Amino acid sequence: MLDDDSHVNRVQQRADRDRLESPLEEIFIENLEKYLSPSISILPQYEIETIAGKFRLDFVIAFGETKIGLECDGKDFHDAFRDEWRDGLILDTGEIETIYRFRGKDIFYALEDCIYIIYKYDYRIFNNRYPHFCARLISQEIEEYFTIEESRFKKRESVMINYDIRNDDNVLTGQFSFFTLRRNRNVEGRWQIFVKYVKTNPGLSLDQLIAQYKSGKR
Repeated sequence: MLDDDSHVNRVQQRADRDRLESPLEEIFIENLEKYLSPSISILPQYEIETIAGKFRLDFVIAFGETKIGLECDGKDFHDAFRDEWRDGLILDTGEIETIYRFRGKDIFYALEDCIYIIYKYDYRIFNNRYPHFCARLISQEIEEYFTIEESRFKKRESVMINYDIRNDDNVLTGQFSFFTLRRNRNVEGRWQIFVKYVKTNPGLSLDQLIAQYKSGKR
């Protein structure tokens, strides 16, 4: 952890609300920031120059020399394949260590589980109080997932968990699939293939590169 309980008088960091671009971002950061260490910085709409142009991350959490990116993917502004290229180019700069992606529906229906996934990997950015009460906030499904899968979690890009939906009488009425991505510059992923492709085809925009790749030109 970055702080300790002797720092109770330190001001909790807050993201600049004027820089937020959607209600989804506001919901996400409003809940996350209260669990974070006062030692970190929260940087909304963070721009990064890559070899294929400039991109923005919804949020960057900076602590010491380390930065992690957080993306809130609303369905109206989301192309998963393009995101993979974009994330790879950002990770390739070496400035960002990890990028987390959360779907809009997961933020709305399983926000505490989204936050818990960040904690399981980047616990250093959280305050000392979060570990003591997070168990009361997260779902049984994600608690069970990490009981079984924690040893393999850090080597994976994705987490997918099926939640049972029950009514007030505890009768099963359906399922909800929770899905999130975590890409890390030190963990192998398909994004590395895309970065190599960009480097062997200089001078093209990201959209041109993707179109060319999809056409079969390798």
